[in-house]
Amino acid sequence: MPNAPLLLENQEAGGYQIDLLPVPHMVTVGFNVTSDDLEKRKVFGDLRFRQAMSIAIDRNAINESAYFGLGEPSQYTGINPLPDFIDQKWTSHFTEYDPDRAAALLDEAGMVDADGDGFRELPNGDAFVLNIQFSTQEMPAQVIELLSLNWSEVGVRTTIKEVATDEYRSAQSAGKLDVGMWSKGRLLLGHLGTNDYWVPPFGDYFNLRVGMKWAEWIQTDGANGVEPPDYVHEMIKDIGTFQSVAVGSEEFEAAGNRLVENMVSNLLQIGTVATPSPIYHRNALKNFIAVAGGGPFRWRSHQWYLDEGN
Repeated sequence: MPNAPLLLENQEAGGYQIDLLPVPHMVTVGFNVTSDDLEKRKVFGDLRFRQAMSIAIDRNAINESAYFGLGEPSQYTGINPLPDFIDQKWTSHFTEYDPDRAAALLDEAGMVDADGDGFRELPNGDAFVLNIQFSTQEMPAQVIELLSLNWSEVGVRTTIKEVATDEYRSAQSAGKLDVGMWSKGRLLLGHLGTNDYWVPPFGDYFNLRVGMKWAEWIQTDGANGVEPPDYVHEMIKDIGTFQSVAVGSEEFEAAGNRLVENMVSNLLQIGTVATPSPIYHRNALKNFIAVAGGGPFRWRSHQWYLDEGN
């Protein structure tokens, strides 16, 4: 998306066409609610902290600065876009930019600036630094810089480090990151065949993951790891129902609503800005139809052909 203006400007000279089409994924963040650092785990596991960090984000500024105003501030909902049978209110849940309320929520969570240096300490008085590692494979560095700035403005000290994608994924799956950041979201159809967005760690190795120790507890039948809260158990049950009953039935729609409500109301993963994505192809490529939604499985490349005369 950051290169879209340059690509659009040079379409004619370059002999290609650009289509800006909606995709189901957006930059999404998730705090390490099962961190090895028990004091950080308490903070990340406090809903008030996650609510504060969500409304501390100036999504409009991110949209204008990183996405040229082409996006729409949005909450992460798992299913994107939300179908009509799911309450649309969840797309804006805790997305308003309200740094004053964010600061008050952090105060309530016990994160106060005890030493007067402008940054908040952990509830036990220890220094707190939110270490951010990210890969630009899935998001512009500018988005991460703006997130860091917004969080710093409400007194949360941050550090930023860009790392290779493999390093990021390895650290995330080992539970070593304070906060995960990746582009995430999926069309309704995709959730009918796989449950990974609703069962800890809420994504595979190549996606945003949170709650690694919850996943360990589930995988070992409680022998290791940390037991997840009740709402996570409810999501595990509901995705099973969602996938097993008739599509469009009352039970199907009820399970879908509960899934989204549990995910969004608990802000395990926090959305930023829903944006279109540039799809570009050479003018010589014929029988090509740009398809919204993202994902290579939507393309029918066996139907394409090249006409170098154009």
